[in-house]
Amino acid sequence: MSLEILRSIKQIEDEAEKLQKQSLDDSRQILSEASNQSYKLQEQTIEDAEKEAKDIILKAGKHAEEEAKQLQAKVDKECEEIKNQARKNLDKAVEIIMRKVVNIYGNS
Repeated sequence: MSLEILRSIKQIEDEAEKLQKQSLDDSRQILSEASNQSYKLQEQTIEDAEKEAKDIILKAGKHAEEEAKQLQAKVDKECEEIKNQARKNLDKAVEIIMRKVVNIYGNS
């Protein structure tokens, strides 16, 4: 009977060693998969951040372009107003000069 008990103990030890090796292999596999998932998640996060940054830059560019158009329209309007005022002043200047010329040559 003692031989049978020894065989049983040896079998249990062998099974325990197999379980230990299997557990170690499983834990290595789990760590490897976790590392891969972590890497993929990190890559995805970087990709998402880069896309968001591009979107922000694009929106900022469009906003700046719109502001530039509005500012250009305002400047164009102000320039037109200045030109119109200058034309009025030019007409007045021509009238004053014409009066002086007529008065000088008209009185002679």
